[in-house]
Order: sequence, then C-alpha cells, then structure tokens
Amino acid sequence: MRTLLWQETFKLLKKKSTYWVTIFLVISGLGQAFLEKLYPHNKVLTAPMAFSSSFAATTWLIFIMIAACATVLSMEFQYGTVKEIIYQQYSRSTILMSKWLVMLGYSIYLYVMTGAVALLGKVLFVNDQFSLTAIDPYSNHLTFLQQWLASMSSSFITLWLVLSVVFLFATLFRSATMAVTAGIVAFFAFNAVSVLMFKLITKFNWVKWNPFNFLNFSNQITDPARHALTQLSDTQLLIGSLAYTALFLAIGLVSFRRQNV
Repeated sequence: MRTLLWQETFKLLKKKSTYWVTIFLVISGLGQAFLEKLYPHNKVLTAPMAFSSSFAATTWLIFIMIAACATVLSMEFQYGTVKEIIYQQYSRSTILMSKWLVMLGYSIYLYVMTGAVALLGKVLFVNDQFSLTAIDPYSNHLTFLQQWLASMSSSFITLWLVLSVVFLFATLFRSATMAVTAGIVAFFAFNAVSVLMFKLITKFNWVKWNPFNFLNFSNQITDPARHALTQLSDTQLLIGSLAYTALFLAIGLVSFRRQNV
C-alpha cells in the first residue's frame, strides 16, 4: 500500500494542473476578497457571506475535485497502465483504495489552503467590515469564525458524497468524460429537483432518506431554517452523508474488482 500511495502521489505532483489549480484558487480567493473591499455595500453578497464559503472557493473545489477523481482512475484504463499495476501483484482493492486516500489527502490540502487564503483575504481586504468573533445573525448563535468552520467542514462531507458517485461511475464506464459528467450532472440536478423533492417529502416522509436530500447538509448548516424542508436534523444529515458515501465507494470497489482489464 505504501508503494502505491507514493506512486499515486508522484503522479499527482507530476501534473502541471495540480500547481495551476493552487495558483488559480489563490488568485480567485484574494480577488473575490478584493471585490468585497471595492463594493462594501453589496447586499446581494456581503463580505461575511462571501467569507463563509472561503470567497467562493468551496464551489470551485467541487468541480476541481470531480475532475481529479474522475481522471485518476479512468486514465489508468485509457492508457492501459492499470494492467501494469495489477501485474505488480497488488490487489484491485488496494489499488482503488490508494487512489481514494491520495484524493482524500489532495482534497484536505485544497480545503486547508483555500481556508488560509480566505483568512488572508479577510485580514487584507475586509477586516474592517466584520469581526470573526462577532455573532452571525443568521446562524444559531455562532460567531462568524465558528460558522465558517462549520460551513467548510460540512461542505467537505458533501463534496465526498458527490465524489463517491464520481468514483462509482469511473469504475463503471472507464471514461473520465462520463465520470466528470455524472458528477456535474448530480451537482446541478440536485438544484433542479430539490423543489420537487421537498414537495414529495411533505407527502411521503420516507422520501427524505433519498441520497439527494443529504446533499443539503452543508446548506442546512449555513441556513438552519432548511430543516423544515429536509425533515432531517444536522446529525441525521451527517450520518446519512457518511453512510451513502461509504455505500457508493463500496459499490465502486465491487465494480472495479469485477472489471475485465
């Protein structure tokens, strides 16, 4: 496993996109913070609201990680390198789990990095607009710092629920395009069907346990009133998100073990 982890990390570090992603997120985060300084009276997206999402970084991270997770496996099929790895006497389970762990580490790095950029942007550009220790009026008596940490943590959990589906499709179709498309469609389909889903939940309570509803976890953390729509507590959304993530990863693992290479 250690050798596989090193190999996967080496592949990731060899990609130019890995470094361009970091540069883009730094520029994007600081740029968004600078815009908040230029337009301090913007009521559509206030500085505290922008900061809660690390100045839009959490949205960018979804698309970046979808692409990274889709290609980390599908490229092995595309170039036939998966055969070489299997011939090195590694089990298929070990191969796939090594990719999970490297992508997990990569996502943690991106979240920590963008979090640091958000704090820097706050100090440099919007430090006079709100205090991190002040109470966020739209939260459950949490400070802006606590709300930001809760938002980042919950969005990370939601991200991996989406990524588990991406990994599943990558094992099923062996195509980066299909896996990326599946992840993005799942992300946007959630917004498209959420209104209908909430109506169904009011009529059929059991519908609240469908996986789409658990994508509301990060939204409910930042907007507690959403509980009336999801009909689930924060704890239930957390446990359910982790359970569905584990389920989709497990299905992907079974699929990968049965694939002909």
